[in-house]
Amino acid sequence: MTIDDAAERGVTRLCRRVVRDEGLPGLSVAVTDGDGVLFADGFGSRDLAGNRPATPDTLYGIASCTKSFAGVALLQLAESGICSVDDPVSAYLPVEFDDPEPTLHHLLTHSSGLPSLGVSETLLARRMRLPDPGVALGDIDDFYAHVNGATDERTDPPGERFAYCNTGYALLGEVVESLTGRPFDEYVAEHVFEPLGMERSTFDDHEFSMADDHMTQYRRTEDGDLVASSLPTRDIGKATGGILAPVSELATYLRLHMNGGEAAGSRVLDANTLAQAHVGHVDVPGRAAGASEQAGDDRTYGYGWFRDESFLGDRTLLGHSGSITVSSAYLGFLPDEDLGVAIASNTSPDFPLGVVGEGVLAAALGADPHESVPFFRQQRRHARLCGEYTAYEGVMDATVEREGNVLQVSFDHPLNRSALPLTPSDPVRESGPQQADVVYRYEHVASDGRREPAAFRVKDGEVSLLIDRWRLRQV
Repeated sequence: MTIDDAAERGVTRLCRRVVRDEGLPGLSVAVTDGDGVLFADGFGSRDLAGNRPATPDTLYGIASCTKSFAGVALLQLAESGICSVDDPVSAYLPVEFDDPEPTLHHLLTHSSGLPSLGVSETLLARRMRLPDPGVALGDIDDFYAHVNGATDERTDPPGERFAYCNTGYALLGEVVESLTGRPFDEYVAEHVFEPLGMERSTFDDHEFSMADDHMTQYRRTEDGDLVASSLPTRDIGKATGGILAPVSELATYLRLHMNGGEAAGSRVLDANTLAQAHVGHVDVPGRAAGASEQAGDDRTYGYGWFRDESFLGDRTLLGHSGSITVSSAYLGFLPDEDLGVAIASNTSPDFPLGVVGEGVLAAALGADPHESVPFFRQQRRHARLCGEYTAYEGVMDATVEREGNVLQVSFDHPLNRSALPLTPSDPVRESGPQQADVVYRYEHVASDGRREPAAFRVKDGEVSLLIDRWRLRQV
């Protein structure tokens, strides 16, 4: 496959706009097919103080993108006959669960019945010197005690419900050590990094800090400022999000998945074995931005991969985002188009970096991300609707602002200082002499608990907000 000049310009334009509009210090991206890298570049700075540029070889913390590496490791061990993904986790670790016990498969698919137990959040906050709940997690014995103390927290029998659980992947990392006698990071380095020639990829924060081209990681404060931060690596739970890697090498790892277990001249897994990681084993609650309630859940989860069957209409997308507050990443590939993307930044925006990865894939295929990817389509809409509004003769003023993925309207009047979040639904386009050119429909929850409509009407380039008793015109 090739990326033509127009598609390359589209990728570049999108990345530069994201860096500018979202205030990212740096961003690196690599687009690959099954044979090699098609596009790779860096945008912005890997270090603001020295203004050193981000490059495709910059080392970033890839956070939960590590989970698919854990899936590969467990499948390697299962393929060798050392274990089965259907084995109960208690067969290998000193953990206690009531029947029915969760298996390795349930941990891999976040369907063990356990909710988040806060292990990763606690350790990340602790390493960044932020407030944490003070849970005892000083060593592996503390970790097992924490898990065993959560017996009554299980919400469902294994296999019935998806609930993202970092603790499950922390347990999987310990299973790898129990089975091999080697820590998870050492196993992955020897059995995944080395065969694929991923020479710069590491779990070691010292190796990271000594590398010539590594990120300075930034935490965004409540005021929106970027502050250089410590790197929150942790000894417990490396399988949940411990890898530090450049997008140039992550592209090689993607080719492993795109080529049925083989890349860089090495076979890491049999194709049929690796295919288990890509199957959607469990439904993931939720739906894409703007999707109707009737559409239902639209994603499933494999072994470290989310699976979406309706990307850009009817394409299958396998991907995973990751964030450790001071860095973020995304890995994704379209198996039928033989196209993949690795993307990373040295901070974590308010949205998963996966939406940028999806935009890059769309642009690489020649589509406009702002028309074809729900997140960017909604961003464009919100940019159009945000601003200052006023009612007839200035009797009521209001401000519409974007707050995360929703809009918020704030009224400015001595008798009304309220603020209402507006949740979007699909735009309804109407035409005719008495109708708006475009109607964007929203909902808000009134003070009595009722869900009430709001609508933005766009006619001849002018925007009006109809909410409660008011017609507010954008000024």
